[in-house]
Amino acid sequence: MTASIDLDHTSFAVDDVLAWARRLRRDCGATPVAGEALAEFRYLLLYVGTAEAGARMELLEPVGDGFLTRFLARHGTGPHHITFTVPDLREAVATARELGATVVGEDYRHPSWQEAFLVPDAAHGVVIQLAQTDLVYPTPPELLSSPPRDTHVFPSSYGASEPLWWAELWDTEPVGSATLGATRLASIDLDRSHAIFGGLLGATVSEDAGSLTLTWPSGSIRVHRADRPGVVGMDLVGGPPGGVRIGDAVLG
Repeated sequence: MTASIDLDHTSFAVDDVLAWARRLRRDCGATPVAGEALAEFRYLLLYVGTAEAGARMELLEPVGDGFLTRFLARHGTGPHHITFTVPDLREAVATARELGATVVGEDYRHPSWQEAFLVPDAAHGVVIQLAQTDLVYPTPPELLSSPPRDTHVFPSSYGASEPLWWAELWDTEPVGSATLGATRLASIDLDRSHAIFGGLLGATVSEDAGSLTLTWPSGSIRVHRADRPGVVGMDLVGGPPGGVRIGDAVLG
């Protein structure tokens, strides 16, 4: 079980997960972590970095009509949500509601992956997923040293199947290498950002003029004040010149 609140990954909606994953593996050395198929979508979690430093990102692809087809029709390819693991989901949901957040999609059926979602607010414009799990993914050194994945011990969504649907990605040889870092998030209200990420989500917070740096054991978010909220990208050291653009967001 998660001992403390942690930043798990930033997720991007795309039309073809494998095409994007091949590009990220070829150009940035991305390593597949895990993936599953569900009724409306399938996902692939990637780690981009070294044994010492890096971050996880997720790619989502629709496989049937639902929330993701509606999202892509409305917004196109781009950032979809940020996921945090919490030690007690019910407690986190209660605290979120006390802070005025709208919580939807609560699901406590499956110890391997219980979840709830904070609806995008005016300050941040992005879905925040809260998840509680009694399992953990391999550490970066383990991921990089051993391609086989023992999916039985990984976090798994309720009703998911095909845990190795993405396995052909191993056939793509890395050419470049890169290290993924902080998620960059625009906010119209830094006080609200501090309350959500520093209060509800337990980040270590450092402040600068017009920005916050929020840190958890597995990653960080840099929030800057802007008129238009939302995820604008992730830091990327190395990789192709100019970075990697996923819709309006840039890894770079």
